[in-house]
Amino acid sequence: MTAHPLQLRPSRRFSDVLLDLGRRPGERLTLDEMVDAFGERALGAVMILIAVISLLPWPPGGKVVFSLPLMIIASEVALQRQSLWLPDWLLRRSVSRAGYAAGLGRMIGVVRFIERLSRPRLAVLTGPMARLVIGLICLLLAIMLAFPVPFGDLLPALTIIILGFALMQRDGVATLIGLFGTMVCLGYLALVWRTVSHLFGVGLAWVQGLAG
Repeated sequence: MTAHPLQLRPSRRFSDVLLDLGRRPGERLTLDEMVDAFGERALGAVMILIAVISLLPWPPGGKVVFSLPLMIIASEVALQRQSLWLPDWLLRRSVSRAGYAAGLGRMIGVVRFIERLSRPRLAVLTGPMARLVIGLICLLLAIMLAFPVPFGDLLPALTIIILGFALMQRDGVATLIGLFGTMVCLGYLALVWRTVSHLFGVGLAWVQGLAG
């Protein structure tokens, strides 16, 4: 079980660190390497990074793998932890570095767009009480990420990315956007649930009609 203290590091753009991780030697990129790369920004930055990776093409059920570390990190944000703790077995999990670099190349423009807009502001919306709310919301979104819902992973992952920038940049406006994104996610999930329930009811009535 490893805790990564939030050490001070020379300031680098988040997007530059993402790209650097894809250019390093070695076939596999471990979660431990990702955590270590961000130092004092680890909580928000690793949350963003895992959400970005979850948007890459994965086989059915693959999203569940990313939900677990996101749930742990979100819980630590809610608990106001000052260091990022993840179990060693999870830190050893890895992805193909080449696959990561290729996928990041398709999404780095979006990341840099959010990065350019994000800056410290409305500090009260990233303070202790706000971090509790953000952590709980990200925990909910991480659970939603694992649901086998069509396009159900895209909205939660993007919202987690925005809330991760809120934490990393102390950006209260990003917090507000993340709250709005959460409402959209919940609305979409409710819509899917109603649609599935309706189709199930129609199918059941059809079967009963055949049996009758």
